[in-house]
Amino acid sequence: MYKRLAWLRAGRGTGYGAERVTGPRPAEGNIRGGIGTDRLGRPDPHSSVARVEPAPAPQPRGGSTAGMSDWERWLEFCARIDGFPRHLSIHSGGMLVTRAPLIDIAPLERATMKDRVVVQFDKRDVEELKLIKLDLLGLGMLAAIDETVQLIEHDCGTCVVLDSIPEQVPEVFDMLRAADTVGVFQVESRAQMQTLPKSRPGSLDDLVVEVAIIRPGPIQGNAVHPYLRRKQGLEPVTYLHPSLEPVLRDSMGVILYQEQVMRIAIEVAGFSPAESDGFRRAMGTWRSTREMEKLHQRFHDGCLRQPGMTEEIAEELFRQVAAFASFGFAKSHAAAFARTAYESAFLKLFYPAQFLVGLINAQPMGFYPVEVLVNDAKRHGVAVLPVDLNASGYRTTTEWVGRPGWALAGAAGDDGSLDDETAHPGEPLPEGSGIEARPRPVRSAACVMPGAAARDRWAAESAVGWGVRLGLGLVKGIGEQHEELLDRERERGPYRSLADVVERTGLPEETIERLIRVGALDSLGRPRRELLWQLREVAGSARGRVDGKALRTAARAGGRRSKAAGRPLDLRLPATDAPDLPPISEPERLGDAYAVVGLDARRQAVSLFRDALERLGAVPNAALAERRPGPVRIGGLVVTRQHPMTARGTVFLALEDETGMVNVTLWPDTWARLRGVVRRHALLLVDGDLQRDASVVNIVAREVVPLTTAAESVDGPESPSGVRQLGYAGMRRLG
Repeated sequence: MYKRLAWLRAGRGTGYGAERVTGPRPAEGNIRGGIGTDRLGRPDPHSSVARVEPAPAPQPRGGSTAGMSDWERWLEFCARIDGFPRHLSIHSGGMLVTRAPLIDIAPLERATMKDRVVVQFDKRDVEELKLIKLDLLGLGMLAAIDETVQLIEHDCGTCVVLDSIPEQVPEVFDMLRAADTVGVFQVESRAQMQTLPKSRPGSLDDLVVEVAIIRPGPIQGNAVHPYLRRKQGLEPVTYLHPSLEPVLRDSMGVILYQEQVMRIAIEVAGFSPAESDGFRRAMGTWRSTREMEKLHQRFHDGCLRQPGMTEEIAEELFRQVAAFASFGFAKSHAAAFARTAYESAFLKLFYPAQFLVGLINAQPMGFYPVEVLVNDAKRHGVAVLPVDLNASGYRTTTEWVGRPGWALAGAAGDDGSLDDETAHPGEPLPEGSGIEARPRPVRSAACVMPGAAARDRWAAESAVGWGVRLGLGLVKGIGEQHEELLDRERERGPYRSLADVVERTGLPEETIERLIRVGALDSLGRPRRELLWQLREVAGSARGRVDGKALRTAARAGGRRSKAAGRPLDLRLPATDAPDLPPISEPERLGDAYAVVGLDARRQAVSLFRDALERLGAVPNAALAERRPGPVRIGGLVVTRQHPMTARGTVFLALEDETGMVNVTLWPDTWARLRGVVRRHALLLVDGDLQRDASVVNIVAREVVPLTTAAESVDGPESPSGVRQLGYAGMRRLG
């Protein structure tokens, strides 16, 4: 028992390690200054080193608490559990690499996951033993980019070599500066979208800063706003002390990278390179605050040796450095991420259809649900085709839809004057595409479309002619276990009837009902209500059922099946004709699409209410970029709700309509008053104040009501019920 207690008291339990502690660790020492030596080993009074003095061994607590008061007993128990690990967990991508079998070097134990073993050392023990530990972390964006490149080669006959993409494609940086980054790696969050128009990246180096700056470390170190103001020329670049200028010149006087912290420790505080590496390790663990405090005095005293350094400056510098204990990027890490962000932005701009397919098939990943990715692609002119059992595979893929009129016109179509398909038609849509027309691009400051000259230089000519066919895997109830069957049956030939679908797919009745509701069986040429009417009878006949109940065997003792259950469908009577049923209304169709797939290929949910919104005096989101600050009314679908712990009670909503997305802020008192409405409803009508900072637009909400309720007051359409489910799925960090 005592051995177990000692293990718990000595454990490190970081929650992010690949290993566990199995025995008591040597006590941490106290670090004090001492006299160093020269190269010959002689005492050198002009140099100093950190001397580690062993701390006294911890005294185990134990014994009976029977004679203690309740207060003393509570304090005793608190003292006993002080220092226990928070929890023991396994790093999902951490592994050790050894020459000899690992079991001969380190103690192993079985993990809770099947066929998985873990090392009983924690990451500090591994470092002390000089074992090689690798963290292999997968990025969904790499899978998305890989599929995108393969699709481009298949569809357009063009091989995109990522390493050959120039680092200075102007149109890519135009898109980044406009914060048109839905789906772009690392810079698609609402916080990044708020920052990009202010930082205005114009090179890959600027993008490295953008990737690194929206992190807990720089935020808590008060680096974000000073950097943005200095980047915009609103305040001069200053340094806490002249000795910091060589270290922080590239980041305009603020600390952004771990390498800068190590250089400060060496060049300002007088640490040795080995001691600065201790700083780095302290920043990379959840116990960094405690470990940094051990080095506080050493850092403080070293800074005071600099000419002109004061106590206040030394303390402020240490505070900024210690803020990186939460999280700070290494510049090499940020540079690698920035390059991937740049490549994903290039593909999104010039090959949007292929890039969207890559994103959808790599889900779950990224910041937004698939519905937001699809609507963003449609605003950029990409045709999205609905799920169709005769046209869709299990995975989403590209499909030729023809080039639109604005693309055929070349440079004449760059101004948006030829976007109307009815007045300026392009190549005809293929038969059975499932849509009536290609989407009209949204021409706004927040929706960047490459011009004809840029497309001719950086993209294949046919890139604008490809659309996206949604896959069957997006339908609720269809999973990976159905992929092989559905793709094989699709290759056999088209489905001819509902009975054919039931017999060949073997899908559950409720799943086939979802396919009917979402329009995946519209290619059969029968109304949806008729198919729903006949489904129970057809499904029961195919599986030996009557009215949904299994036929009982005639002779249970012999275990023989009913003959009716084994007859092929073509030998049975046809399904009963459906009576005259009303057609599916548009709100019903839209609600079914959102309930079953989470999106609608033909329209965004808010477009159903556009006429009602105009009568209510609401403006489209795309118009906000040209609107002056002041009172405004908007309506939209909530796609993300964020309640960050660092925002002190403020809640942020991303509100999307068919023209774009805008950030809505609810201050703590407004959130306390309106949280019931915001939490229960996905479609909202917001009255607020438009605020503009540079080209960044925000709405500060004053009143929020359900959009469906407000629309009813002006004879608007009924609510599409399935949309509410997307609203719940979009909740993030709500308290």
